[in-house]
Amino acid sequence: MLENPFWQYSLAHYSRQEVAESCLSLQDRNDANVNLILFCCWLGFRGERLERKELVEAQLVIGEWDKQVVQPLRQVHRYLKQSLQSTSKMLETASTLELTAERIVQDRLASWWLEGAVGVENQGETGTVVAELQQHNLAIYLALLNVPPPSIQSPLFWPLSASLSHP
Repeated sequence: MLENPFWQYSLAHYSRQEVAESCLSLQDRNDANVNLILFCCWLGFRGERLERKELVEAQLVIGEWDKQVVQPLRQVHRYLKQSLQSTSKMLETASTLELTAERIVQDRLASWWLEGAVGVENQGETGTVVAELQQHNLAIYLALLNVPPPSIQSPLFWPLSASLSHP
């Protein structure tokens, strides 16, 4: 999938420092998957409501790739960040590989959702409704991890500006 609207959303959303920090905190403290966090938020941005059954299926869609490729690359990247023997080229290469693996996860999720017609996009939602849908979707995911959802004021629930149109 060349034009992945989920990837475009993630690049815009995750580029905000407070979003990245929130995602990484959930990842490091609760073993949450950042791609699934962003997926929940993207669907809410699209005006779509995610249910538990769909989220469990989403985990299956990406599970093996995440376990066999993304997680090991993340470990290598983190190791190199802490290693005194790492060079900037090594870090850059590890970062690129990890980002490429993450893109594949997001391509798989977007293809599964969009091609499978799992959800129906609701255009024209207000910012409040979008944030509530994002919060609902993320609460479903975090409940699977036994983690309480963030408050509606979380930077994760940011309805992107009109410059990033609904895909």
